[in-house]
Amino acid sequence: MTRPSFQLSLAGLACRLVGTDSAQSVTLFGLLDVAVGHVTKVSASGSGLHHMPSLTGSLSSRWGVRGSEDLGGGLRAVFTLEQGFTPDIGTLSQGGLAFGRRAWVGAQASWGTLSFGRHNTMLYWSIIEADVMGPNIYGGGLLDAYIPNARADNSVSWRGGFCGLALGGTYSLGRDSVNAGNRACTHCAGANAADKRACPTAAP
Repeated sequence: MTRPSFQLSLAGLACRLVGTDSAQSVTLFGLLDVAVGHVTKVSASGSGLHHMPSLTGSLSSRWGVRGSEDLGGGLRAVFTLEQGFTPDIGTLSQGGLAFGRRAWVGAQASWGTLSFGRHNTMLYWSIIEADVMGPNIYGGGLLDAYIPNARADNSVSWRGGFCGLALGGTYSLGRDSVNAGNRACTHCAGANAADKRACPTAAP
């Protein structure tokens, strides 16, 4: 099978809006990654051209907004809103959640970033550079559906770096509310009054 593909990175063309005092900034970013595949000798006709699934290239298609504001004393307020989408059929990813990839607000200083909202868990950050195939259909997610769906709702996250060592931790009152398959520890929105202990997870 040959798979011609193309990528259009909106991140490279990001629109950055900076306040007049340079203390505030908002950046629009995104990535469009789609591909088509041509398969031969798989049917009576011998070949056929077909479209690939929504996640086909190196990274998932997405767009988002991130920003920061200088609060003084080395402290900054930060936020990220990131929405996944499927360019082949024009729907939202992550089960149709608005900003289902990430949606958090927090504070950043020399001690790291402390944030609250919907995050990637530490599993995501720990393997992001180890899986050479990335999150595409031929990567580690093929073996474990949780790998490309390592997100947590209603969570607290801290990440920092010291002397070249990256550290972090998350605590969630509810795992990802999207059902990513039977093998994935997801589909648990949390904050359930009937069973408050059903969903909380912690990840170093």
